[in-house]
Formats: sequence, C-alpha cells, structure tokens
Amino acid sequence: MTEVRHEDVAAYALGLLSDEERAEFEHHLRACGSCSEEVGSFAAMGELIKGVHPDDLLPSPPDAQVESLLVRRAATERRRRGLHRIVMSAAACVLVAAGIFLAVNSVTGEPNPDSIHGPARELLLTGRTYSFNDSETRVNGVVGLEDKGWGTHVALELKGVKGPLQCRLRAFGDDGRSEVVASWGVPEKGYGVSGSPDPLVLHGGTSLPQSELNHFAIETADGRNLATIQV
Repeated sequence: MTEVRHEDVAAYALGLLSDEERAEFEHHLRACGSCSEEVGSFAAMGELIKGVHPDDLLPSPPDAQVESLLVRRAATERRRRGLHRIVMSAAACVLVAAGIFLAVNSVTGEPNPDSIHGPARELLLTGRTYSFNDSETRVNGVVGLEDKGWGTHVALELKGVKGPLQCRLRAFGDDGRSEVVASWGVPEKGYGVSGSPDPLVLHGGTSLPQSELNHFAIETADGRNLATIQV
C-alpha cells in the first residue's frame, strides 16, 4: 500500500499521482478535513498550468516565510517523487501564496468571498451561463463559461448539496475527452440548503475550447453523478 501524506494534496489536485496513489489519497480525503480544504485551492490551477514550463511559474515568493515553506516541501517530496512533480507542486504553492485561489471555504462554513464578488461571480454575471436542476438529487445551480487563449474559464454556483462529500466538476468534450475543472469538499451542513442557504461559488479552467464542450458533470469522489449540465 502506498504511504499517504498530507503533502500529497497539491500533486493529487494537479493530477500528478499514479492511479494507485490517487486511489489511496482519495481514501485519505474522506477522513482528513484539512486536506479536503486544500484540494479545492489547487484544483483550478491544474489545467491553467498545463503546457507551461515550470520555470515560468516560479516568481519570487511573496516573503521569506513562503520561500522557506516551499524549500522544506521541495526537500521532502523530491526524495519521494521526481523533480517534475515537486516543481509543479511548488509552483502551485507560489500561485496560491500570490493570491490565485479558489473561493471555497468548506471547513469554517463562512460565506464564500466569491458569493459576493470576485472572478467567479463576475463570470456568472458576464459569461455564457447554463442553469441546471437535477430532479433526483435536487442539486441545482449555474455554470458560466468564458473563452480564454488557453481554453475555457469556468465558474460554478452550486446549491442543494449536503455533505460530507468530496466532489468534482468534470468537463466533457464532443470527442469524448474529459478533464477535471475543479474539486472541493462539502461540509456536513452543505450549500444552498435549509439551515445553510449560501451557495458554493468557485471557478476553474479546462483546456477544452468552449466550442468543443459537450457537457459538464458534478460527481462525487466515488464516481456518483449529482448533476449533468448540457452546453
């Protein structure tokens, strides 16, 4: 059995784990609230940094404390994986420290900043939107899309879901190709339900151009479909 460590969260969210490592880490996520919280913060970056050389993603760290953190994490993971994986994970950490993050706060249950303002909310107001409401699961919301040079910027407003769950938004192309746009944890009280009316609002990206998108699916970590959004 592969050893699971908390430091694997960046590699998991960026799709850098092997099939065995991914399965082990998803099992770990079910019992680890801190890792579930961090997964959403890294997920949107996975598609955005595909095809970009890691050296281009390593600006000067915002401060010495962040630099020290990255050095320690790099030293630890370099011994466990190859240089490519740790550079990509460290790049994601720098981006998060610089302020590029998902508007997800599934642990504290506080209202998401993006539920009021931010890039996700802006995209839902200005982009091409698609509403959905699954009659069986009662999961509902809106997906917003915006063309980018690297693919499609995607925003999601989600309601009608209770936890605890680990979920992901997956994009499907006309050619059958699929990519994970974002993943997140749902606390026990949920989002957009009685007693917890605030929706979950987040954004991410896919390399699939908007013209080649067929549909999106909101899935649980074990593959159960909560909603399908045709585009």
